[in-house]
Amino acid sequence: MYPNSVELMREMSAAGIEHRSDTPLEDDNMIDTIRVGWAGHHLPATTILFRVNDRGAHLEVERLGEAAPDKRLQALELLNDLNGTYRWVKFSMDEDDVLTCASDVFLVPEVAGLFGIAAMGRMFDTLDEVYPRLAEVMG
Repeated sequence: MYPNSVELMREMSAAGIEHRSDTPLEDDNMIDTIRVGWAGHHLPATTILFRVNDRGAHLEVERLGEAAPDKRLQALELLNDLNGTYRWVKFSMDEDDVLTCASDVFLVPEVAGLFGIAAMGRMFDTLDEVYPRLAEVMG
């Protein structure tokens, strides 16, 4: 496991943030995966995946929901609007109309806790804020 992953999990534990690692400590794979779940005022229970390597982390919510077939164009327009408004979090829709959200963060051991927790908080806050708009285009 990468030192920045270990430091991120240490800081999360110190802050009382529940998390789970899919990667054993003694594993020296290419990418570590850490999961953190949360539900907000608008956002239902959601899990952010931290995919960590030696330089940073890719945060991703794999499935926010699915665009309704008759609202695909409206969903694409909404995602473009959200991507123009929220520059640190990017929304997308795959070929199966599944809505996702992602963010990348520089993550070295010295700042892993601070930067990782801040990026996670930014993503959860943004998702909680925009979820009512996303729900309007979901099936």
